[in-house]
Amino acid sequence: MVLRATTLTLLVFCVEAWNQHASYRGRAFSRSGTVSGASSSSDICSYDVAIIGSGPAACSLASLLTAGAGPNPPKVALLSKNADAQWVPNYGCWTEEWAALSALYKGRGVPGIMEKGVGASWPDTDCFFGEDSEEKVQSNPEGSFRRTLGREYLRISRAGLKEVFYGSDETRKYDVIKEDVLGAAIGTNIYSPAGAVVCHPTFTELRTVDSGLTVRAKVVVDATGSESPFTIRDDRGKEGYQIAYGVECFVSGPGVTETKVGDYDRTKMTLFDYRSEAWRGDNEENVVAVPTFNYVMPLKDGSVFFEETSLVARPAVSFQECKARLEARLGAMGVTIGEVLEEEYCYIPMGGSVPRKGQRVVPVGGAAGLVHPATGYQIARALVSNVDVCEQILEELKAGVPAGEQEEQEEEEEEEEEEEEEEEEAGAGEKGRVFDPDAAAARILGRTWTPKALRQRNFAVFGGDFLMDQNVEGLKGFFSGFFKLEKGMWGGFLAGWKGLPGNEYHDDWLPRIVFGVTFVTKLPLKVAAAMALAIVKYALGGGLELVQSVTPLLGEPEAFEAATQFRSCTKGDVAAKEEARAMMKNK
Repeated sequence: MVLRATTLTLLVFCVEAWNQHASYRGRAFSRSGTVSGASSSSDICSYDVAIIGSGPAACSLASLLTAGAGPNPPKVALLSKNADAQWVPNYGCWTEEWAALSALYKGRGVPGIMEKGVGASWPDTDCFFGEDSEEKVQSNPEGSFRRTLGREYLRISRAGLKEVFYGSDETRKYDVIKEDVLGAAIGTNIYSPAGAVVCHPTFTELRTVDSGLTVRAKVVVDATGSESPFTIRDDRGKEGYQIAYGVECFVSGPGVTETKVGDYDRTKMTLFDYRSEAWRGDNEENVVAVPTFNYVMPLKDGSVFFEETSLVARPAVSFQECKARLEARLGAMGVTIGEVLEEEYCYIPMGGSVPRKGQRVVPVGGAAGLVHPATGYQIARALVSNVDVCEQILEELKAGVPAGEQEEQEEEEEEEEEEEEEEEEAGAGEKGRVFDPDAAAARILGRTWTPKALRQRNFAVFGGDFLMDQNVEGLKGFFSGFFKLEKGMWGGFLAGWKGLPGNEYHDDWLPRIVFGVTFVTKLPLKVAAAMALAIVKYALGGGLELVQSVTPLLGEPEAFEAATQFRSCTKGDVAAKEEARAMMKNK
């Protein structure tokens, strides 16, 4: 599955692979010893930041934290049993976006994304929407117009990108504990089994599955993917699912030449092929009602990566259905799959809600709900958002006690009356305050999901819901109009995140209004009418978030920091209680 860092970036919670991943610091941790820099006893390790997971979101954040923090970077550990495993998902991205990310990371001490992280590239991108020579969508028969987008595309090198973020034992600046973390969230900051994840006043405690090792950290980050057990995201029933069957293979047949594979140009990648009339057969009703498209990457060794994809549906389209459709599609072009080099099964939850407020563990990437709700785009969004996450974590750590002093502080917490006084002394940071993990977590996640970002996401959630309701004619018409927009306008929607090219067309309510009005004028009349009706129904059905996203009305979504206002540990008049305690001690 090519995680497209574009219209279909498959942020894959890849069924078999998005387990808890991790990375190392220079040596791996074993129960009999510790990695350099970690404060530990035989059964306890203390860190500034513990990251659960080792996919791109986890490793990129660890690299940023330890590369750009000056001479005294935070002590960071990643936890995963599968730390050394190769990343499974295929990822694709617009070259323009990947270059922007590369420059951003290089400026923060993590170079090499563009140099090492590109596996293949194409100078242009094609699409097929059944349009005729006048660029109008046709049916019975479908048109064969090839829409060329004029934008370079690349396939990300999984091995190269992991080398950039994961490095080697000699160069890595963060530690790894090669074990998975125990537990699953069953409520806000409540985990099962009891004691798996424990929230202490100034740190969070994790336990590993195999050895029962205790890991303590001021900031715990969840990078385990869209269906993480450590992060609660409500309204999961409202999600749609992007499903794709991918195969990298050699091909044969009368439709295969040196320059073409069926209708697909070997010098370009094909982003969408939504045509289906030639191969529907007895499955016509299903193909029309629940459409899929083909995504094609011709490779230099003569092999091709195909991916038959359901953009978004609820319930999900079956993988077997996608595989059968791909074989029928290629067969209609005179193309037969030969030697199979790799198969992929891509599953991506889309839409739903962002993480519940008030959670101590900070999600990033898919766990934070960063998958684009209308396109499935995620890899570039995760990497660019981690720059803000890193900056906020470093800012929060300035207020806390160094990891090397945590054990002393933790022992003091067992001393009842002496605990608070000693903890304040040891825990006071540059600003004279004890590290507060709950407030820190809220501010860190608040850097990802600012009110502005939430409004932009709400706009995209409507888009995803609309696309989920469209049959094949609706989707062909939608994308035919979409790619008639100015390149920056459609490219910005596909990415949809601060720091990525084209986001200026979508980052506030007024640009979104301009985008929406312009887009409707490009759509076939039937699709435009369906969209107008959907907007009315959505708003009247309680979708006030859509109104909030395209007007200055209804204010801003609540900030994540607000969730810490009424925590149990800060209820009541804290100053009065502290005064009484001091007076009793001075008697």
